[in-house]
Amino acid sequence: MAKFALLQFDTDPACAARRAAVASLGATVVEGEPRWPAFFDLITQERPDVIVIASAILSRHAREAARYLGDGFNTRNIPVYLVDVPAAEYNETRSSAPRATILQLSELPSALSKLVA
Repeated sequence: MAKFALLQFDTDPACAARRAAVASLGATVVEGEPRWPAFFDLITQERPDVIVIASAILSRHAREAARYLGDGFNTRNIPVYLVDVPAAEYNETRSSAPRATILQLSELPSALSKLVA
């Protein structure tokens, strides 16, 4: 069974929708916030197959987490998906985290289902 890590802030109103979208695929979901060093400790301990980072709240934290995970020796081969990136920050996000795939929440289940198939 696949394991997904979902990094999002608890104060984000869309937490439940993201959690449901990821959980609907039947994978194990581990959850944390994209704050250093907590997100890295979670990823190191759980070794997920895929990492989903919500960028709606404190998008700078999400970009930095995606960049760090993409550059990390032990984490660079784990696919990272950034969801809900504000349109005004798309280019900055793309340049800060070039290895991450940027999606909207509605696109996430389809993208993840391809990975677990």
